[in-house]
Amino acid sequence: MIAGFASMVSHETRSALVGIQGWSELIRDGGLSDEEIRSCAPDIFEGALRIEKMIGQMLDLNHLETRQVALRKRRVDLTAIATGVVAQHLTRQPVPPITLQLDPAIPTVVGDPDRLAQAIDNFVSFARRKATAASRVTVTTEVLNRRIRLGVRSDAMHAQTFDDWLFGRYERYEKRPSSIMGAGLGLAIARVIVELHDGRVSIERYPDDSAELNLFIPIAQAGSGEVAKASPVA
Repeated sequence: MIAGFASMVSHETRSALVGIQGWSELIRDGGLSDEEIRSCAPDIFEGALRIEKMIGQMLDLNHLETRQVALRKRRVDLTAIATGVVAQHLTRQPVPPITLQLDPAIPTVVGDPDRLAQAIDNFVSFARRKATAASRVTVTTEVLNRRIRLGVRSDAMHAQTFDDWLFGRYERYEKRPSSIMGAGLGLAIARVIVELHDGRVSIERYPDDSAELNLFIPIAQAGSGEVAKASPVA
């Protein structure tokens, strides 16, 4: 775990730290004009945000994996939550568009609406991370064998570039080349959230070189309680 943690820190923070240190040294040494200082400030700020996000993901994954979280058990409408997640994505970044193929009549599942929204958001974020204006991203819900399947498919996720390691823990990253380290821990966090809801995750590959991230959550039993609709994602 420690070795994997160090490996992830090294790969995920290197470029951000190089930028922060480089610009900071130039400012410290007086090598920049006022205009240049103003122009580099957003880069420094963005680098700091990247490091903060990575540390937050690491802590969140550790808390989830060690069961140091309290999940609210409510009946959850995954179609409604997915709709809310996609709406927020398109508000922040309208391109590429996201096609919804959601079943409005799917049964509910039992779980924490905020955590399930987080898992779906991580799926959509990963699917769009290398997408272009011409990319196709689709979110689907359906019933399969007493489970709800929610899939996020994108032609920007090329099948040959990833495998089950994307859902892995820290120690699995230390064995991977630096070229694939930029994926972050979003999918690992999503995997643990789904497993805490007695579900599972998978990756489906298609002949057109697109791929789909899937989560499967058991259908709620009758009388499981109040239904939680859409849940906001920060």
